[in-house]
Amino acid sequence: MISRRWSFKETRLLIKTESEKAVRAAIDAAMRARREIERYALLYPEFRYSLEPVSVRSSELPRIIALMLRAGEIAGVGPFASVAGAIAQVALEASRRTGASNVLIENGGDIALDGKREFSVGIFAGDSPLSGRIGFLMGPRDTPAGICTSAGTVGPSLNFGWADAVVVVADEASISDAAATSISNEVRGEDVENAIGIGLDRAKEIPEIRGCLIVFGGMVGTVGKLPRLTLVQGGEQKVFRPKMGLDYLDGWL
Repeated sequence: MISRRWSFKETRLLIKTESEKAVRAAIDAAMRARREIERYALLYPEFRYSLEPVSVRSSELPRIIALMLRAGEIAGVGPFASVAGAIAQVALEASRRTGASNVLIENGGDIALDGKREFSVGIFAGDSPLSGRIGFLMGPRDTPAGICTSAGTVGPSLNFGWADAVVVVADEASISDAAATSISNEVRGEDVENAIGIGLDRAKEIPEIRGCLIVFGGMVGTVGKLPRLTLVQGGEQKVFRPKMGLDYLDGWL
């Protein structure tokens, strides 16, 4: 696979795929999506600034707009909570239409991927001791998928939670992105175990996601069906299986 980086304003893509044609298709799709988002936000400012779902009755919306509106409704957040994941998703779709068998698109940490090979996806969790040491090992049966992260302690996105990382896996990156924001907003408070529990309960209320992993204050929580988790120990990457629900990080380090 070849790897290319491309950025324009807030959009910063890492594209991994098999041909320059597939790379170009992804970039063109991302640029087209940005133009459509900017145009639509000028016409309908609530699309850009609402923190709640926005309902639009139209059968002729651009795909990127329809994805964002739908993701916001599913997760109970504003459409822009899904913007990075949605752009990654349409870039992936465009790349796949060129015939590329394996594609990974990362947009500022939010990922859309599909393919016939294994992908190793790392998780960044701020100052947590697990940051950069845990990840998902994605096989062909796990894709296509969206893997998106939201955090109260890392990144420029609007977030009302305190978690180091809330990672959501779903069939579509637009939904993963919106759901990660929705769940992360609920993870706050001095009682870490209770905060993670509330976040996991929120994740259970979104049936369109496969699973969720939360890292916060020396603890981790999981719910749903996640891909194989990996942990880097002694320079080696090993598959591990945390207990469902809550677990302490100390036992993994």
